[in-house]
Amino acid sequence: MLSPLKIGGLSFEPAVALAPMAGYSDYPMRCIVRELGGCGLFYTELISCHSVIHAHEKTRSLLKSGHEEYPLAVQLFGSHLEFMPAAASQLEALGAGMIDINMGCPVSKVVKTGGGAVLMKEPETAAKIVKAVRNAISVPLTVKMRIGWDSNSINGPEFAARMVDSGAQCVAVHGRTRAQGYAGKADWSEIAKVVKAVKKADSTVPVIANGDIVDPISAKEIIETTGCDGIMIGRAAMGAPWLFRRVERYLKDGTLIDDPSFPEKGDLALRHLKLLTETYGEKGASLHIRRIACAYGRGKLGVAEFRRRIVGVESTAEAAAIIKEFFRS
Repeated sequence: MLSPLKIGGLSFEPAVALAPMAGYSDYPMRCIVRELGGCGLFYTELISCHSVIHAHEKTRSLLKSGHEEYPLAVQLFGSHLEFMPAAASQLEALGAGMIDINMGCPVSKVVKTGGGAVLMKEPETAAKIVKAVRNAISVPLTVKMRIGWDSNSINGPEFAARMVDSGAQCVAVHGRTRAQGYAGKADWSEIAKVVKAVKKADSTVPVIANGDIVDPISAKEIIETTGCDGIMIGRAAMGAPWLFRRVERYLKDGTLIDDPSFPEKGDLALRHLKLLTETYGEKGASLHIRRIACAYGRGKLGVAEFRRRIVGVESTAEAAAIIKEFFRS
């Protein structure tokens, strides 16, 4: 149902993306998704322009990637008209295959910096940022946004068209307002309006639809409803990295692949733990696996007790033992 996604001079196939998610879309998760297949475009977690400029140690861990990930999209947030292009240029020098500007994050600590979804209230500032970043880099530039700030200020179509006129080469739109956060239902009809507006501004610029894609059926429905060029999966992939291959297969020939068995999910959780340890070390992996293992355990009988035990682990060996016991029981 989807042709390869063409952004600037790059091509991504399948046209299915893993959404940038703080604390989740890191190198270990991207590795797992890539190994299982079905995802063509990967983003880093969102990174502050200030942390790039000041070379914070945590920023280096967020940028960890492998050669097999190129071209990897690095998501940048902020509103400083000097720092944003400077940070984007530095990220390109560090190997970013694409720069994505976050104009959709609803989290207060991001919004308070002037970045994320608050930029949808400031289209003039947003346009200046896009122009400045576009002039500072040679790799493709994209924007991730929402349909508006709240129900009284839904401006997705005109905002997206303006970002394209300012230099954005792809727009990813989440079908909720900032006020909704992740509650309620994504409005796919508003995404369809964004698609129409972007195509009118520049027919070569693709639009990626995001919001409430939870299984292969909903993936097909959002494509049919919006006319989008690609889809982006976020929260539904937490603890379910196999979702992408299920979506890809269904879009290809209508075949519905079953989820892995619980023992197989346990094996994937252990694989994830191994990658976390290689990336963050013993202490960091022990902290990360607490929430990630809980996501893998969704739907299994006894998950509440499993969650109680796993959130208290102090070592990867302890975490591995609890995972094996739970998923193989």
